[in-house]
Amino acid sequence: MAHHRTDLRYSEEFPPGYGDIQLITRDRIVFHFHPWPLAHMSPIFRDMFRIEDAHRGSSTPSFTLPESSATISMILSFIDPIKDNPTLDFPILPQLLEAERKYQISKIKDWMIRWLNTRSVMAETTDAELDTQLAIELLEAGPTFDIPLLSQLALRVLIKAPASEILVPGLAGSKMFGHLMKLRAKRIDWFRQALIGLLCGGAAPRRIHHGEFTIDDEVYRNICAAMIELTHAVCLEPSYACCERNWGDLHNVDYINGIEIKKKSFQGLCKSLEAELPGLS
Repeated sequence: MAHHRTDLRYSEEFPPGYGDIQLITRDRIVFHFHPWPLAHMSPIFRDMFRIEDAHRGSSTPSFTLPESSATISMILSFIDPIKDNPTLDFPILPQLLEAERKYQISKIKDWMIRWLNTRSVMAETTDAELDTQLAIELLEAGPTFDIPLLSQLALRVLIKAPASEILVPGLAGSKMFGHLMKLRAKRIDWFRQALIGLLCGGAAPRRIHHGEFTIDDEVYRNICAAMIELTHAVCLEPSYACCERNWGDLHNVDYINGIEIKKKSFQGLCKSLEAELPGLS
């Protein structure tokens, strides 16, 4: 019997006695669950249980699944009528969508769309939550599963990602790659022009006073010229992070102490631009 195997571990959330069947995941976690909620939600599970019933002996029915324990735990928690819906997070979305399609549990997709909408994902998602590799997966998942919000979320990350991270085989041949590159071209032009305009727009004053420092108009023009040169780097990565990393390249030019004053202004301007991501639709 499956529960005698020493390489198996029991789910703490769905332990022995929680239900009449066992689901064993690819990472060797055993979930106990009632068959009727799964059969009600999924015609695939319903057929699996019918086949098992026809050959059932005295042991607990056991089904080995190719999905991970994280995916199955999420599905069972969603289906279980006595549990609250679990909290979704971005790394689980691709696997959860694949399982939703495989087992034909359409309500999982509806749940995910509601979560994306209520979370105001475009405004609240941080780069720490969604890295480039995961964004590439979600970019394709959007049209595949007909969830435009996923593609929009992915574009928010990929439009400003380093070129070396997006020029990969998995993305270069995808349906969305051409659209992404057009958006990146617009973003690069917009970001550069916005930086140049904010840093160097208008007539340079003859003298700028800041605390104990005084910057005359020639130094100001030199600083602005350096800023324009710095923004060339955004062709590979149109983001504040790129400009900040390349700031050190300017330190071999003597712009007196005033350059640190300009740097503080530059940092604030770049960060404000980072929050504005035009042309994502």
